[in-house]
Amino acid sequence: MRKRKLTQALLSLSFLILFDSCSGDSEASVSTDVSDEVVRDSVVVHDSVNVIDSVHIIDSLDVKDSVSIKDSLIVKDSVRIKDSVVVKDSVRIKDSVVVKDSVRIIDSVNVKDSVRIIDSVNVKDSVRIIDSVKVRDSVHVVDSVNVKDSVAVRDPEYFLGKCSQENKGTLKSTVIQEELRYFFCDEGTVMWRAASNVDVNNYYVQKSAVTKFVRLDSVAGILAEGERLVVVIRHAERNSDSSSSTPLNANGVQQALELGGKLASSLEYHYGASGSIRTQQTCRYIAAGRAGVDTIADLTVDTLSHMGESWYVKDAAAYNTAKNSNSSWDILSKWAYKNSYSDVFYDFEPRCSEWIDSVAIPFAERAGTDVAFIATHDLLIMPLVVYVSAKNIDIKHYESNKWLNYLAGFAIVLKLDGSRVFYAVKGLDAGRISS
Repeated sequence: MRKRKLTQALLSLSFLILFDSCSGDSEASVSTDVSDEVVRDSVVVHDSVNVIDSVHIIDSLDVKDSVSIKDSLIVKDSVRIKDSVVVKDSVRIKDSVVVKDSVRIIDSVNVKDSVRIIDSVNVKDSVRIIDSVKVRDSVHVVDSVNVKDSVAVRDPEYFLGKCSQENKGTLKSTVIQEELRYFFCDEGTVMWRAASNVDVNNYYVQKSAVTKFVRLDSVAGILAEGERLVVVIRHAERNSDSSSSTPLNANGVQQALELGGKLASSLEYHYGASGSIRTQQTCRYIAAGRAGVDTIADLTVDTLSHMGESWYVKDAAAYNTAKNSNSSWDILSKWAYKNSYSDVFYDFEPRCSEWIDSVAIPFAERAGTDVAFIATHDLLIMPLVVYVSAKNIDIKHYESNKWLNYLAGFAIVLKLDGSRVFYAVKGLDAGRISS
């Protein structure tokens, strides 16, 4: 009991000395004007504290030794910061934080507990938030905030419905900030997440359930108002020379004209092709056939990049070595169906999906027409047909000697709701040939 009273006396004396040192004319260990500072409840201060700008501290804050609010800052529990505060380097925030007025956060920010972040967040300067963010509970940022893209203050279910055991593995789309976005009900977490391009294409490939080639004109004929069609087919027939300067032969010219006649309609077409003469000719004769004339000399045909099998090749030297003992048809078909030659090519599904989203779809968007029509080469198209058919169509040249026919390929119907329907299409009687 006597020891306890002695301790209380010593503490009282310490506080009197501390109060005297803060109220005197000599330099105090607290370097800021405390008129803006309010401290409530349990605050234990040992030694000197250097506070920059005004800080409002509520509830339990234990400050020991010398503290300078610069560089790294660890904030726990309730802290309310007002006025202009510049925080540099690492910041770790736990529980609830209310920030008002201008706040500049540079470098790494680790946020725990009361903030849920979906997708990417880039925080620079005056709190710049990019992409989709979901903020929950007690975090408020006021003033000097530049927000780009979407800040969702509601659960994803508000836009998409519930992700549950019943609908896991499904894909949904919604418009956010006037941009169509896709979300996937993840089978592992049973939560909505932003879908990748591979997620989107793989999902619609499975939904399309392609098992055979269908007539191209039949697909174009069912296009609804407002829908768009992307067509990617092999050029019409050529002679045995496969160089880029080789034109269509007489039979190939007739094939393209006849296909154009079948595609005659009020739909507006725009054409793209590789730089080879025969793919450009294929587009021109199809357009002539649609118009009921022999040729169209002034037709605009865009010359596109990534029109050959080099799109799939990650090691050109390894590919050339492989071709010393096997044909390109065998090598590509083995890769497409059996994932062989992994040292030569990129991963099959991601690479095919990437071509669709980085070449075919952008071409259709630039064209702005009902139909975006691309004529290119078999070594590019064959793996894409295998992909959109989920390997259900046999073009296994290494095994069955089947290969892609002239004027055959695939098509995508782009629906108004953002969904896609894939088809394997043919412009002649058969989509495959035997060689």
